[in-house]
Amino acid sequence: MLRSLHPISALYTFFYRQLYTRLAWAYDGVSWLVSLGRWDGWRRVALGFVSGADVLEVGFGTGELLSEMASRGMAVTGLEPSAAMQRITARKLGVRGQDVPRVQGFAQALPFADATFDTVLSTFPAGFATDPATHAEFARILRPGGWLVIVDVALCSDNPLLRLLYSIAFPPKPGATAKFRQALDGSGLRIAGRIVGQGAVRVVVTLGEKVASDARVA
Repeated sequence: MLRSLHPISALYTFFYRQLYTRLAWAYDGVSWLVSLGRWDGWRRVALGFVSGADVLEVGFGTGELLSEMASRGMAVTGLEPSAAMQRITARKLGVRGQDVPRVQGFAQALPFADATFDTVLSTFPAGFATDPATHAEFARILRPGGWLVIVDVALCSDNPLLRLLYSIAFPPKPGATAKFRQALDGSGLRIAGRIVGQGAVRVVVTLGEKVASDARVA
């Protein structure tokens, strides 16, 4: 039998979902607030792991990282399921004079041909990250030698305020970590991990390399 969420957890989850629909306009401000101003810094960690010519950002949200990659001359494409986020990103890129290819779609069914990208990245991914179909798609669209880059954060503190802010930014999902690892293990990618920084909140980078078929046999 499924257990119902604790009322506070349910409230967090409801609010989190609204940030991708009716309250999408508030996403950047809320992210800055609950991270105590560190959200952009956490997100930019991903840039240190991007390689190759063609990059796909999955779940680009309000488009900040998408815009930054474009400003650095990267050939980047974005995918985002939320229509509200798509509109915000379109306005933001328009104001900045940037033209970045974007697709509205889902990670579990990526509308791209096999071996299209050198890097697939996602920062603070939502529920799609625990779905094996997502990682099968990531592996499919990566070129041999390409990399999957997933950036998240881990709380390493018992401070009540930090725990409250963390739970708002990242609503608790029982069993999500185990499901994420299982999905990764089944992807066929060569998985590695990095922890960046020190302190109460640390950036966790999960890397997956698309190994060429002949390298697997060797």
